[in-house]
Amino acid sequence: MSAQLVSLTEQLPYLVRAIRALGLRGNSQSDAEELAHDLSGITAMVAAKFTNNRTAEGILEALRLTVGCVSLGLAHAHPHGDDEAATGLLIEHGAERVFQQGFRLIKELSELPEVAMVSSYDQSPHEQERRLKTNFLRFCAADPNAYWTGHKIFQREWANRTAISNLIDCAKWLREHHETGPIREADMDADGVLAIALIFAIQGGGKIVAKAGQKNLESLLATIRKNQPDIEQSWADFLQQIPPEYRPLLRTRIEQLRTSTIIATIRALCAQTKPGKASLTKLFQELQNHGGNEIDVDYA
Repeated sequence: MSAQLVSLTEQLPYLVRAIRALGLRGNSQSDAEELAHDLSGITAMVAAKFTNNRTAEGILEALRLTVGCVSLGLAHAHPHGDDEAATGLLIEHGAERVFQQGFRLIKELSELPEVAMVSSYDQSPHEQERRLKTNFLRFCAADPNAYWTGHKIFQREWANRTAISNLIDCAKWLREHHETGPIREADMDADGVLAIALIFAIQGGGKIVAKAGQKNLESLLATIRKNQPDIEQSWADFLQQIPPEYRPLLRTRIEQLRTSTIIATIRALCAQTKPGKASLTKLFQELQNHGGNEIDVDYA
């Protein structure tokens, strides 16, 4: 039973644990009063900006956000759960500074993409403000009396979004080096760009194709039928054109494509002297499934 109680205490929000550690110190009344004053001010600010400072529910929500955001800041400074060190940080620098550290982490997270779809609207001030508020409410709400895993959840989300950001950067690079010239469209389906580039890379020559249509697909089939390239060698040549930081991601996508239906279908159609229209239409539909919004419909 005691082990369970210790476990619960260790899993409370970092701020709550630091306050408990402060209470165990001798002659801590002055520090405790100053900390309480700081936390009250932060809670009032959060209520005014993010919840509702005119209702008890809004103020309670602001308190939870304050607890979570300060705890996030403490976890960033002392990731190994050192309650005494966290208490020292609060006393030396004040709760507001720690809160600002936590909020800065949320702001940086909000600047990372959640999905691999890029839109010009993403950079609008209204959308940036909406994302910041949404992430603050999502990752900083913490019940002072309950288990808190906010920092671990934040770290997982940070890793996920960092991976998505790398994916988007790779897609942008591919667009910039598209074989017929850079693609300047604001909207982008990053997964689609990578899929198209790797599918068209099988023709060999290290060409980079970041956007395609039905005519491009027919040209791809004709080139493969004529040259009979080694697909594995074609992918290897393609990767040599790519910056090293993007190659691991592309290798992973190649593994997924290697046994895919679309590659098998392309092989089969290239073995035919003249594929039928129905077969080409079906293949183009499958290309659309992979390329998404990066596929141009040239004609029906």
